[in-house]
Amino acid sequence: MKRSTLIKICGIARLEDGRAALRAGADWLGFIRWPASPRYRSVEEHAAIAAALRAEAGRAFQVVGVYVDAPPESIESEIAAIGLDRVQLHGEETLEAARGLSRPAIKVIKIRDAESIARADDYPEMDLLADTADPILPGGTGRAYDPRFLIELTRRRRVFVAGGLNPENVGRVVALLRPWGVDVSSGVESSPGVKDAAKVEAFVAAVREADASAH
Repeated sequence: MKRSTLIKICGIARLEDGRAALRAGADWLGFIRWPASPRYRSVEEHAAIAAALRAEAGRAFQVVGVYVDAPPESIESEIAAIGLDRVQLHGEETLEAARGLSRPAIKVIKIRDAESIARADDYPEMDLLADTADPILPGGTGRAYDPRFLIELTRRRRVFVAGGLNPENVGRVVALLRPWGVDVSSGVESSPGVKDAAKVEAFVAAVREADASAH
């Protein structure tokens, strides 16, 4: 039976971008809750965007809060205020902290080389997101790594693939890995925090085309 790859459009900072992502067929939307990011917005702004989209959408989707070493109590407060469905952890969060949250957690592992995959074993049975390692940025670098590093991991774990994806390359990555999901932010933007609706549509279309070709 064919399975559709989950599509997460991350870094939603404007209501119109959330609308465009859902209109194109995105499954999940990511809200950056790390204040140093250009895609960060206040709790109130993200809560208003989430509420408006849920009122309008007419279909199910999930909102993911993206954090970097935030205190658990802060995350819990924002889960309630924004209405987050999941939490994505980009820092050095422990397995215990991730499991202690009231919403399902996705743990990010930073990919530099084939050995980077071993980090996944520190978070058994937890959903993962593979992103490009960077000495400064916790994510959103827009840079790619060799997706072949993930072949074995995506066969045995639920993994979102991120890092340098765009409408031109995501189809090849989906065809190679058949991952649980794909995640994009800067690859569908015209500037940081501003999504390009045409690029979002092209990204989703490329994923669905690769899904359709699966045997």
